[in-house]
Amino acid sequence: MNSQDQSDGGMAERNKPDTASAHAGEDTGRQSYRTNMIAVLLMAAATLGSSWSAYQSSLWNGVQTFRLMDAAALSRAADKKTLAANQLRSVEASLFVEYARDVHEGRIALSEFLFARMPPELQRAIKAWIATQPMKNPQAPATPFVMPEYRVMAEDEARELKTKSDATYDEAQRANRTSDTYMMIGVLYTAALFLAGLVSGFDQRLPRRMILVLSISILIGALVIMVQQPVRRPG
Repeated sequence: MNSQDQSDGGMAERNKPDTASAHAGEDTGRQSYRTNMIAVLLMAAATLGSSWSAYQSSLWNGVQTFRLMDAAALSRAADKKTLAANQLRSVEASLFVEYARDVHEGRIALSEFLFARMPPELQRAIKAWIATQPMKNPQAPATPFVMPEYRVMAEDEARELKTKSDATYDEAQRANRTSDTYMMIGVLYTAALFLAGLVSGFDQRLPRRMILVLSISILIGALVIMVQQPVRRPG
């Protein structure tokens, strides 16, 4: 009887390690399953984030292209207006010289003929200039072209076009920076995706957790940067 009890006790002692190993294996299996599921969720989130970032980067790159084209067109239009304004100034200066000569030489009818055909801005400037008595007043302006009444509309239009061109170019620069930022975010999501895919290649608990933590950190960092960026819609 005692021999039988001893035999049963020995068998029980031998079975205990097997039971502990089975429980340990089950725990390891559950932990591996949980980490694998987390890795799958991370891979899905990183894939979506990477796709969205690439889509936004493409849209903002298109905005940059079109804004640069608009800025160049506005700049060319401003240059044309500036050239036209310079030509107009030259013509009006010639008209004024002829008008002043005719007045000085007493050809009143011819001077009135020229004056009637001058642009309204030049007429107002000449009247204001004559009112300063330039022949008697040494403090009078040298010519009517420096009077505040004298304006060339083409110059105003050229300045307005130049301002619009500069503003449009700035928009293109901002779109370029946004596109580059979304591209960088896509790289971060790709890195997080790559790390999450490495989890299944490790059996040890510590490396798996370290890789998951690193992947989650990169994913969160990319998400924080992404939510701060403007969103562009097609069209």
